[in-house]
Amino acid sequence: MTLRLISACVCASLFAACGQVPQPFSQAPRVIADSPFLDTPTAVGIAIMPVVGVPSPLDVQLSEAMAEKFETHDIPAEPVTVNRGLGFTLQGEIEHADTTGPQVAVRIVWRLKSRRGAIAADYRQTATIPIAAWQNGDRGAAGVVAVEAAGKLTQIIAGDAPAQVQPAPPPPRPTFPNVSIRPVDGAPGDGRQALQLAVTQMLLENGVRRDDVTPDVVLNCTVTATPINATLQRVEIVWRAQRRDGTDLGNVKLENTIPAGSLDGPWGPTAFAIANAAGSDLLQLLVTIGSGQGKTPANPAGNTGVANPQQPRR
Repeated sequence: MTLRLISACVCASLFAACGQVPQPFSQAPRVIADSPFLDTPTAVGIAIMPVVGVPSPLDVQLSEAMAEKFETHDIPAEPVTVNRGLGFTLQGEIEHADTTGPQVAVRIVWRLKSRRGAIAADYRQTATIPIAAWQNGDRGAAGVVAVEAAGKLTQIIAGDAPAQVQPAPPPPRPTFPNVSIRPVDGAPGDGRQALQLAVTQMLLENGVRRDDVTPDVVLNCTVTATPINATLQRVEIVWRAQRRDGTDLGNVKLENTIPAGSLDGPWGPTAFAIANAAGSDLLQLLVTIGSGQGKTPANPAGNTGVANPQQPRR
């Protein structure tokens, strides 16, 4: 686990811009210099490539079926292996395939690019294909897939649908054990309860369930302050994860030199700064325990620091 020193807050601003999607196939031509649909105004039509990840001959049959379906929408298209002059290239690629009984469940990413490489349309399609057609090819099965894909892409091209109508599924959530967070031993000021509450909130916000009756893991925390001189002290904060029977499962440690007496009064925002400083390492420790990998080494990546007592709550 990488343990970090939190000493400053960093704020970032995100800027986003959006604009109306051009409609080159459903309206009269318009000159828009930065439109990917008009970067090669003398080259019309879509070159459709064989679908990557699909066995032959179904990969080519899919591109042929897509060309046929685009033609029914008055969009010039041609199945090819190399684009030798058409304005756009449509490439399909298998993102996921899973054989279930007599069918193959697939997720196909269809990406339409201009000759400059700008993405003009992007669509993820979920479909099922008979396993016999997947292995040996079948124009009828290819046509079924193409009907939906060509229809959706046509809507995107015409500006009637968002460019990403089926986003990729989110990654699976990590598995956490149920945890009981105990009051903090040795903490000066009101740190015994303040740091306990801050860590509890941080874990709850990240999907860790609290259970003080029959927890899978008991999280104990100890604060040790050692004077260095009249103005400085070394503070070490250690969280120990244990089973209810006392079996040690691993620990996370923060340590730093801070002004003497900084933690003697109300901790306030400092408790949340410290909880955030230890957050990713505590979560990783709990993920490791939840996955059944057992005890993890204590502080394997080095030391980090206690947050500055003036650190605002983040």
